[in-house]
Amino acid sequence: MSRKQLLLLFVGSLVLFTVASGAMPILPVYALQLGASQAMAGYFIAFAFLAIAAGTFFGGWLSDKLQRRKLLLIVSGTTLIPCTWMMGQARSIWQFAAAYAVSGFMWGLALSLINVLAGLFAADNKRGRVFGFLGLNVGLGAIIGGFSIGPMIDRWGYPTMFLVLSLFYVILLMTALFVNDKKIERASNHTAPEQREKPSFGKAFVILLLAHLIALIVNGAGNMGRSLAMNNLGFTATAITSTGVIGGLVMLPFPFILGWLSDQVGRKRMMVICYTANALCMVLFAISKSLWHFWIATAFFSIGFISNSVGNAFVTDLVEPKALGRGVSLFQGMNWIGNVIGLAVAGYAFQNIGISNAMFVGAVLPLIGIALIISIRVAKPSIAVSASPTPR
Repeated sequence: MSRKQLLLLFVGSLVLFTVASGAMPILPVYALQLGASQAMAGYFIAFAFLAIAAGTFFGGWLSDKLQRRKLLLIVSGTTLIPCTWMMGQARSIWQFAAAYAVSGFMWGLALSLINVLAGLFAADNKRGRVFGFLGLNVGLGAIIGGFSIGPMIDRWGYPTMFLVLSLFYVILLMTALFVNDKKIERASNHTAPEQREKPSFGKAFVILLLAHLIALIVNGAGNMGRSLAMNNLGFTATAITSTGVIGGLVMLPFPFILGWLSDQVGRKRMMVICYTANALCMVLFAISKSLWHFWIATAFFSIGFISNSVGNAFVTDLVEPKALGRGVSLFQGMNWIGNVIGLAVAGYAFQNIGISNAMFVGAVLPLIGIALIISIRVAKPSIAVSASPTPR
């Protein structure tokens, strides 16, 4: 992959994560101002992940079906601009919900396309580093968004904040205009029979999806449980949000480091490390009492999230190029669906068995994911396709 292509994909991904990381915590508060109840505001968090998951799945399918990834990225970037602005102009909760749904869908679509393009252009022995480099945006976006969006709201209000975010998406649109696309040609009818009609997804890929879904349920439950536990212990809002900054700082170096290591020692080992960090963070959240305890727990939480970056490289190893769009989008979608499940179950569990006990139970889920990952037997598929770049 050329440096120009990687830089363009990096900038586009950074825009997406900056907006999401900065705006997501305040969206339920904004919903309350528009007349939503507290329960309904909580549903908006799960609703956001559902919209993102839908965009992610649909983006992968369109990527393989149309093979016009650059055009689709331009469409998503263009649509995000007015939809984000409209969120700030909403006068009712339903107007906000409509703009919110379209924005979340297009956000997931854009992120899916960026990761598919990265997988198509990355060399076999550098996939971990490429996705690790893109994974730096999770932490960098959390820091930029966390430090800028809150003060922006306090100073100028929500409509101005959404206007600024909509203009920020212009950067995503500009990067989309300059990225290179790649068309994957299917095997011709003259191809040898043993090289045609290979299955797009194998057993190893299905096990990887299941492992990721189960292990990442703790993301939704952990985020909610951390905030509620700290609130019950009397921590201020500033202290609670400081954990997000700590998580962002941890996410700056580790995605690239673990991605590089996955190229050297294998994806499975790095996925096991990430899922182990997920289990540890839940245990630490359950027993934390001081602020620095929660900082350490959040650091492990962030390391666990890196499984998304390493996993994208793993998917690229397992799936043929002609099905890479669907493969990457399905894998990414497991993260969002896991969050929805975690959020849906966590509230009930916290109320009935307590936050600490629920966290201890949640720690078991990543261990199940580890067992599934260890069971994967990697057999790199024989690829009977040819790739040719399309002109910009």
